[in-house]
Amino acid sequence: MDDADKRILRAIQEQPELTMRELGEVTGLSHTPCWRRLKRLREAGYITEKRYVLDAQKLGFDIVAFCLVKLQLHTQESLVEFETAVEFLPEVVECYSATGDQDYILKVLALSVRDYEETIKQRLLKLPHIGSIRTSLALNEIKNTPDVPV
Repeated sequence: MDDADKRILRAIQEQPELTMRELGEVTGLSHTPCWRRLKRLREAGYITEKRYVLDAQKLGFDIVAFCLVKLQLHTQESLVEFETAVEFLPEVVECYSATGDQDYILKVLALSVRDYEETIKQRLLKLPHIGSIRTSLALNEIKNTPDVPV
């Protein structure tokens, strides 16, 4: 990856609606080399998808909860079962395996505290192999960006 590739990545990350002509202008490349580089970056997996980012708070999700999950079992099968089950919970918008006292960190969106309580009782506690869940609620979002520092 060279500087031209990085310019392309920065440009499409900041302005995903750019046309190929505009992308070439912004990055200082002509249309065809810009298109070839962009295609190669996609094929190599540097660009995974193009999508719009929704504002969860404007859509009514006033609660952002970070759940520290500890599993009862630590077998390969239990980890796979937990991770597979989490994939099917739309309110869990991020899930990370982690080091330390917890096994996973989940970012969960909820409409209200009552909605979050229902999510815990009806969804999260029913995930396979759950040992415990500790929750921290976000009070205020200071920074939230999908941008990668290229």
